[in-house]
Amino acid sequence: MQVYKQYIIILLSFLLTVTVAAQGEKINGNIVLQAGSNDSMHVITARVTNITTQLPVKNVELTFYIQRTFGLMKVAQGTTDTTGIISAEFPLDIRGSDSSGKMTLLAKVYDSDVMNDTASQVVLKSKLSFPADKPIPPSIAGAHAPWWLVITFTAAVGAVWLLFVYVVYLVYRIKKASITKINS
Repeated sequence: MQVYKQYIIILLSFLLTVTVAAQGEKINGNIVLQAGSNDSMHVITARVTNITTQLPVKNVELTFYIQRTFGLMKVAQGTTDTTGIISAEFPLDIRGSDSSGKMTLLAKVYDSDVMNDTASQVVLKSKLSFPADKPIPPSIAGAHAPWWLVITFTAAVGAVWLLFVYVVYLVYRIKKASITKINS
């Protein structure tokens, strides 16, 4: 009976090791992006393949982002079909990231059970470009400030100066009152 327990423990540990080793092996993948557009939407098609066998990879979750100034903006997400292809649509009215109207679209795979983390990118032309750099003079009460802001600013500064003058006047009166009492 004791020998059977040892064989069973060895067999179970072998099966567990094989299972963990099989789960730990992820494939290296490649993402090929094709961009297009219709009347109202950008259409992005991604094809995910295995690098070594060049066969399509199915059931891989892919996320599409647009590069912005301070990070990534998520525009679509989905899972590849049996042919390894996924299509996503996002609006044409997303602004480009520079004055030329270009934007960078990224397709990323991360935390996948099937494939290692990978990314691919393509540059698209947007219909809306980022506004051109027009320097605006930094002023609160300048020529470009709205009238209500000028009035508010002037009232706040005036109130502070009036309070300062009032405090100086009170200090002067206190000093004058103390001098007259000592002399009499």
